[in-house]
Amino acid sequence: MFRLENGSPGEYQIPEEAVERLEELLQKQKVHIHGYLLLGGRKILAERYYAPYGPEDNHRMYSITKSFVALAVGLLIKNHLVGIDDKICDYFPEYLPEGGVHPWCADLTIREMLSMRTCYANTTYKDYDGDDWTESFFRVPPDHASGTVFSYDTSSAHVLGALVEKKTGVKLLDYLRREAFDKVGFSKGAYIMEDKMGVSQGGSGLMSTLRDIAGVAYLCNHFGILDGEELLPFDFMREALSNLTPTDMQPTLDEQCGYGYFFWMPRTRRDDQLGPEDGFVMYGMGGQLAVCFPRLDFCYLTMADTIGNPAGLQILYDCFYQTVYPYLRERPEDNPDAFLEKAQGKREDLCGQRAAERAEDDRAQELAKRLRPSGEETYRFFKNAQNWKEIAFDWRGWQEGSVGVRLRRDRRADPHSAETAAQDPAPELVFPVGGWKRQTNPASGFRCECRADVKNGHLILQCFLIDEEHGHMRMDLAWRDESVLTVRMTCTNEPSLEGLKGFATAERI
Repeated sequence: MFRLENGSPGEYQIPEEAVERLEELLQKQKVHIHGYLLLGGRKILAERYYAPYGPEDNHRMYSITKSFVALAVGLLIKNHLVGIDDKICDYFPEYLPEGGVHPWCADLTIREMLSMRTCYANTTYKDYDGDDWTESFFRVPPDHASGTVFSYDTSSAHVLGALVEKKTGVKLLDYLRREAFDKVGFSKGAYIMEDKMGVSQGGSGLMSTLRDIAGVAYLCNHFGILDGEELLPFDFMREALSNLTPTDMQPTLDEQCGYGYFFWMPRTRRDDQLGPEDGFVMYGMGGQLAVCFPRLDFCYLTMADTIGNPAGLQILYDCFYQTVYPYLRERPEDNPDAFLEKAQGKREDLCGQRAAERAEDDRAQELAKRLRPSGEETYRFFKNAQNWKEIAFDWRGWQEGSVGVRLRRDRRADPHSAETAAQDPAPELVFPVGGWKRQTNPASGFRCECRADVKNGHLILQCFLIDEEHGHMRMDLAWRDESVLTVRMTCTNEPSLEGLKGFATAERI
């Protein structure tokens, strides 16, 4: 019978002083912490709660619920109820508009929803007049092509939670309990809030104890294997906890490390060739965290209320990384590669060409095919709020490691400009891959430095002003196929960068 046991930091070579320093920093930084827990294996190495909360109290876990939805979808796949590349519209024909669903929504797959690559920039039910949150997902007009850039979309998790309940006939949490959670001691008093239609709020509705999260984190740290029994599908877990989608456009460091299937990636000591054994994060708004490291068999968990404190989440991370994390060491006896052997009774070569690594190679080859790095290409945008007209690429320097980019906006569509205003001259900026290039932006006359990176099939561009104005622009570009491109752009609000933010999809011409 699984249960969390009491332990001490010293059992993981963590000095008591490091834990004391962690608590001191949490208090000194005035982050509104409700509780934290350090889990090594099955042992609670340190745990503390702050009034009015205690170890038996349910706490709103917000988007940790999304990670639970991912686990439930993995179980649907294991039980042959859905396929990961199935299109979501096929499961909800009752919600499709009479005139037909938008093609970008029609193309959307379960895999793309899990990896936050939907066709929506915002949560759909917040932009919908009706009470049915699931229906809103198929009725609100999308704003970019699905399967391209990362866009944090809570409604996608809600719809996948609705899918779980539709296919199983039971509540989301009840399904998880029946299949796996009962065996890790998940409390009977935990629940998931429901929307007005009685559907579990798969995006943010979980109410549970911190120890509940710790038990699930332990199971995930072992890729779904508990005492040799495969409670969650091992292959799915390896993929779900892998870095599948770049998140460079996110505002804080600990949201920029990548994304799996409703799991974030954490900071680690190893910056190259990260695999699922290196770490993952279940993260909910307001400081609900389970920062997990399978290679170390360790988890750092918090519950808090940092809503309204823009630095609060980063403080929770930093306090841990500055105090406890430096003392963690790999535990060879808990090698993650042994878990499948325990479950299936045989050794598979997980250290060689893992499925996630093969997928990454496929994405790299796919990007090379889509970029077609020779000559020039121009893409014309579909209607968008930013009035972007075209984006063009000069690939002639690609072999030497750079790409030229020209973005044109249509000033005539801007209601604040004169009717006779000409289109932007579309100056070209050169982005070297993996390095910085200083140049002058012909449009503004300001000096800037630019660079490009290639991650998981995405082209990530950055441009920083280094002149009288300081500011920056970032672009995430991802191709759905050879002819369709989506751009997500963020920038500071400097005048010369005005309007360079948002989502837009373009078609090659």
